[in-house]
Amino acid sequence: MNWHTPLPPLDSGKKIDLAHPLVALGSCFATHIGQRLQTNKFTILLNPFGTLFDPYSINRLLTYSLTNTLPDTNHDIQVEGTWRNLEVHSTLAASSQKALRTKIKKAVKTTGQTLQTAKWLIITYGTARIYRYRTSDRHIANCHKLPAARFTHEMATPDSLLDDTDRTFDLLLRHNPDLHIIVTVSPVRHIKDGLPTNSLSKATLRLLCHQLSEQFRQVHYYPAYELMLDDLRDYRFYQADLIHPNEQAIDYIWQHFSQSFFNRKTQSFIKKWQTILKALQHRPFNPHTAAHRQFLENTLQKLQAMAGTIDVSHEVKQVERQLVQLS
Repeated sequence: MNWHTPLPPLDSGKKIDLAHPLVALGSCFATHIGQRLQTNKFTILLNPFGTLFDPYSINRLLTYSLTNTLPDTNHDIQVEGTWRNLEVHSTLAASSQKALRTKIKKAVKTTGQTLQTAKWLIITYGTARIYRYRTSDRHIANCHKLPAARFTHEMATPDSLLDDTDRTFDLLLRHNPDLHIIVTVSPVRHIKDGLPTNSLSKATLRLLCHQLSEQFRQVHYYPAYELMLDDLRDYRFYQADLIHPNEQAIDYIWQHFSQSFFNRKTQSFIKKWQTILKALQHRPFNPHTAAHRQFLENTLQKLQAMAGTIDVSHEVKQVERQLVQLS
């Protein structure tokens, strides 16, 4: 008897290889998946502008990166003793406006260069509810805890989102014709404005993803939202706030994503690498034994055997350091 409605892995014709450079942008869910890609030795540029939620903000920063343009200086603000920009996340905050502009310029340059050669771009949309800064009358990515009176907010229309994203994806594919784009809707619910508003927002994003995957051959929809809401579908898979997926849920979605998009060679590598990761995380009860030394030497040999495929310099130093301590 089935106790849930499972969603089988996708039969994706295009597969991700370990050697493929990736870029991931969007909500905190993009960060979760991106971190697992990093852990498994993928080359990935992960949220260089910090967490982003709405399609307009993501599109704008992608366009800035491809055209080497910087955000408006009128969106530079001082908050709690730091300088921030309303078009990027607070992770780029700096102690001075000059330092802030330097950080943003570096992020724009790095992202632009990476997008030229990346094989995959993963975008996770969080909300279709957008905020407009009254001073400039422009959409912004983050309010940075400024007073609510400085902003207006609205629900983006499906047509306006599609038009804006169409232009951005056209630009992306002109710069990098080999790029494939995975679009997802974040399963994290935005309940500040109520559950009905969240449902409308997610439906708008889901429609956008569908339209994009229909219009662009190189755009693929990944059902992270459906996996959380329709497959897992239980509060035991949420954190204590009942909004964010917990580690068990993220691991489940990661496994589904892996089976959907990774080629066999990459899946095989990940299995081997996970075994080595467990060995690296092992903490013996008594490290000063011949058996533990042999365990470390075996782990070192496995790492050295992988050195031609991935960068294991950090892990090799970690094991060598432990061996020296046993001498």
